[in-house]
Amino acid sequence: MVEKTRKEGRRLKRRKSISKATRQKVLDKYGGHCAYCGKILDLKTLRVDHLHPHYRGGEDSFDNYMPSCFQCNFYKSTFLLEEFREEMSTLHERIVKPFIVRLGLDYGIIKIEPFNGKFYFEEVE
Repeated sequence: MVEKTRKEGRRLKRRKSISKATRQKVLDKYGGHCAYCGKILDLKTLRVDHLHPHYRGGEDSFDNYMPSCFQCNFYKSTFLLEEFREEMSTLHERIVKPFIVRLGLDYGIIKIEPFNGKFYFEEVE
């Protein structure tokens, strides 16, 4: 497989293109839901995430593919699953920092709950 060079000097394997049939199978893994937050997806909104990030040596294989929404795929980025879990476990603390959010909390407009530590795919398995 052809390698490409990143600015940091790391050499990565080029990602292989994922066929529509494989994308459909990834989407079906958890009944059309994002593996992380549980949002309902379709082929247009599906982002195929690498559970073990490609950037960190993860394989381009069906077993390593997870159905993901744009937000979860973007936020997970190159985190390992446990690193992503740690980030999510402190999200409720970071989310309340902007003034507008604190105002919404004071007026009872919004309610923020901590992440329960389980991703959608762990709750449905």
